[in-house]
Amino acid sequence: MLEILLAEDDKNFGNVLKSELEEDGYIVTLVNDGVEAVLKFIGKGSDYDFVLLDIKMPMLDGINTLRIIKKLNPDVPAITFSGNAGSGEMAVSVKVGAIRCLTKPFEIAQLKNDIKKYIARHHGA
Repeated sequence: MLEILLAEDDKNFGNVLKSELEEDGYIVTLVNDGVEAVLKFIGKGSDYDFVLLDIKMPMLDGINTLRIIKKLNPDVPAITFSGNAGSGEMAVSVKVGAIRCLTKPFEIAQLKNDIKKYIARHHGA
């Protein structure tokens, strides 16, 4: 079972995303901000299989959250997303280590496909 850390401050969207990913068999830990995401990541020994981060979050934004997570585990794959980030922020998130940055609203099927493709390429799943 692959474990995903999901940080999304919009509780409704976060719950929908969590449910959709769990339907595909993933174990999903949902947190509401970047600080919680970092604490969960450390608490789990940096052992998540995938990280999904909203860029615009309170306390600690997704880009800085990703910077910290990548220092703890440079190999963990991450996808960022935002409804109101500028193209500069989106580019920075990729430069910091995100596989890609999606613009909300995005198709959940596309996100699932991106995760499956990445996992298949890197884990032989």
